[in-house]
Amino acid sequence: MVQETTTEKIPAIAKRIFLPVLGIALIAVAMRFLGIFPELVVLFVLFVFILPPLLYLALKKIADPVPLWVSPLFMVITLGFLYTGIISSDNAYENDLILFALIFLISTFAVIGPYSFFEKKIRIQNPWKLFPFAAFIGSALFLIATMGEIYAGRPWPAFSSSLPLTGWILDGLANLLQVQGTVYAFYSHVYRTLWACGFYLEIFIIAVVYYVVLARLCPAGTEHEQT
Repeated sequence: MVQETTTEKIPAIAKRIFLPVLGIALIAVAMRFLGIFPELVVLFVLFVFILPPLLYLALKKIADPVPLWVSPLFMVITLGFLYTGIISSDNAYENDLILFALIFLISTFAVIGPYSFFEKKIRIQNPWKLFPFAAFIGSALFLIATMGEIYAGRPWPAFSSSLPLTGWILDGLANLLQVQGTVYAFYSHVYRTLWACGFYLEIFIIAVVYYVVLARLCPAGTEHEQT
């Protein structure tokens, strides 16, 4: 077999770099067209393409395989940062960016959480290829949930309006326990906490389904080479 020379490898490397950069640029243009600021575009790119595989590989350095309880633990810690105000700013726009970053981080932990259970069942074991799809769904779901009517001074809407998979469970519990007034009150910390937990569980379920499908379509131990 004739080995590729350095000059022959350059176009292939350039193509691998050009396509992701082009994709990111198109996402940035589309989000800016929708009125989304560049800082949010950066957060979106970080938490879809970069941080999920980096976090998972870092956790594997600590414990391999990564225990399933690690993801919920870090989600709870992130939730603590979210609502204690430890990470906050006097600038309202900066606070919004911090909020987005922490919610994206919760989505990231939901994406990488169940993967250790499926890792040896999926032929494609490169987290840089696996995580972006599920991470994109989580980030997009949150961005969609933030669009719409502002509920200033009014009760919050039903959880199912922004969490189609898990929201009906939270709404049912609120109705069953007859605590709707406390849960849906404007600026209710109970609502915000339950929403974050429901969001984590929703992305976790989506990630599990995604890995199950990959395990069926690309099972480990086939004749194809692992990538």
